[in-house]
Amino acid sequence: MAKKNVGWLLWLTPFLFSCESDEILSLPQEPGDQNLNLYFTDIPLSYSLVQLDSIFTSRTSNSIDYHLLVGNSRSELFGNVQAQAFTELTLDTRTEVTAEDEFDSLVLILVNDYFYGDASRAADQTIGIYQLADTLARKSHYSQDKAEFLSDPLAEFPLSPNPDVDSSPDTLRIPLVGSLGQNLFDLAQANAETLQTDSAFRLFFPGIALTSPVESGFVAGFNPDLLRLAMYFSTSDETSSTSYTFDISANRAITYNNIEADRSGTPLASLVTEDETFDAQDGGFYLQLGTGLTPVLSLQPVADFIKNIEDSIGNINNSDRSRLRVNRIDLYIGTTPLGEGQPLPEAIVGFGFEEDFSIKSDTNSIGTLIPRVLVADDIQPTRSGLYPIPPTESVFQAQITRHIQSLIDESPITEAELILRSPSSTALGNTLNQIVAEPDSVIAKIYYTLLE
Repeated sequence: MAKKNVGWLLWLTPFLFSCESDEILSLPQEPGDQNLNLYFTDIPLSYSLVQLDSIFTSRTSNSIDYHLLVGNSRSELFGNVQAQAFTELTLDTRTEVTAEDEFDSLVLILVNDYFYGDASRAADQTIGIYQLADTLARKSHYSQDKAEFLSDPLAEFPLSPNPDVDSSPDTLRIPLVGSLGQNLFDLAQANAETLQTDSAFRLFFPGIALTSPVESGFVAGFNPDLLRLAMYFSTSDETSSTSYTFDISANRAITYNNIEADRSGTPLASLVTEDETFDAQDGGFYLQLGTGLTPVLSLQPVADFIKNIEDSIGNINNSDRSRLRVNRIDLYIGTTPLGEGQPLPEAIVGFGFEEDFSIKSDTNSIGTLIPRVLVADDIQPTRSGLYPIPPTESVFQAQITRHIQSLIDESPITEAELILRSPSSTALGNTLNQIVAEPDSVIAKIYYTLLE
């Protein structure tokens, strides 16, 4: 395939393209003996950034890859990010406690399977476990929400940065101090009403907060499905303990993350107002899912390219508008190398959006809301009609030929701007995955054929 320079392409364009052709974005079925000249060109795409004002961070029954986020990380590009988690506990295994049993210990079991930060600059951090001061509000929670907790910790423990926990999780067993363990044992031994329902238990023990206010260079993520609060007991003549456990039921427990970001001293320092577009000082393309920093990408340059060709052809008498066939249009976002321990970012979806940057939706024939999304030819849609573009080590790439055709078919062209987000709005506060791309690597690649 020969690549022509841009000037040569522009010189040729009046003879190449017609929006009136029904097969504008496909090869002819029977090109016959016609000679084919193949071309491609890169069109830089314009974009801006927006900081969403509220990020949904509640865990739900259908949350995917949810983490209790704890830590304080600093990045030269994204600034300081601090995260802390709040959660209720629910009744799990209610083992019978007899009069002969004696209390042994109360242990919180945590599984660390997520790391965010720069492993080469991260240091050990101390994580505190605190009892909540009151029950959590039974509602949806967002990144700015916090909860009060008691001043004396149930435990504090050191955590070392480990960028390999996503493939080899660390299981931590943290003994809790104070009278809580003995009090729980006494209630279990008495078969008290407090331990018969989740709601009764919450009145006695509202839940826990996990926090680490001192900057350590990384944020840890703990798997809520594997968290257990285990009360161990035994009789005097037993050599092993029996456990009475509490967990975090996704259906019954309120769980959410508080996530705060400070962009001062970074290319994103010009961010002063939420829910308004702005440009990074270095012109970079940034996305940080957990904090709600998202790009707004415009496909208008592609539409303008097509319109300019259409206008040029329209000024030529007797031009053969069937000579051009666009074979494929690719969206290409080239990302910078990942830092040590930085996991691959999540898949992204392009959504149409309202003025307040909420996702734009249409109602189908049965009354279901369907979000307007970027359609990718080479990606199987999800059951909800989304086309998540998967990441690789260095690029997000998807064929968007059909989507561009739909833009061309509209007059005037609409929905040329998209906001890039996680496939699920409930996944934004699950992790802090990020994407960084250089300005000249956000492009549309157009491959087309010119028939002689």
